[in-house]
Amino acid sequence: MKRSSMVGLLAAGGLLLTACSSGSTTAGSSTAAPAASSSAASSPSSAASSSAKSSSAGSSSSEAPAAELDAATETWFTTFCTSLGEIGQYTSPDTAGQSLDQQQATVVAAYTGIADAAGKAATALQGTPPPSITSGDEIASATTKGFQDLADVYGRGAQSVAALTPSSETDLKTAIDAVEAEAKAAAPQSMADLDPGVETAAKQLPACASVIGS
Repeated sequence: MKRSSMVGLLAAGGLLLTACSSGSTTAGSSTAAPAASSSAASSPSSAASSSAKSSSAGSSSSEAPAAELDAATETWFTTFCTSLGEIGQYTSPDTAGQSLDQQQATVVAAYTGIADAAGKAATALQGTPPPSITSGDEIASATTKGFQDLADVYGRGAQSVAALTPSSETDLKTAIDAVEAEAKAAAPQSMADLDPGVETAAKQLPACASVIGS
């Protein structure tokens, strides 16, 4: 989970999560979801899947031995992973079979949930001492900012989608695509690499097992 995947975990929508939403029923599933839901859920979760595969690929037989994490580092990663899990419950909303108005309401609810959970995550991490690892302060700062940016983008996104009077799924999809593009652009552009041994140890924490990958 070096720079690319750590940044990916902090990007909005599907890029924010790895395995968090792997068990969810997405709008882009085999239930023939409408086009709007494909953008709202399937596209971001596809990016999440790619991030998850990347993280998993780096943690196979060549995985580094687990480092010994002190209490402060365990607490920070537990808070981080728990926050991702909270956000994960709002990703990949299922809009299959819904009317246009229902799809719009579902997206607004999902965006509102992501924004609220991300805001709480930023607050929680601000009150948590940074991990006692190399570049721990920088990682903690970038992570907190990532959650703050996520809350801002999706909070405004929920308002913009709610204010629409869409005449077709294309109108809704256009608005969703704009929110997702802004969310991806809001991701931190730089972050210190996470030591492979620390990653291995963090994945063994109960709160992180299904978030960072196996």
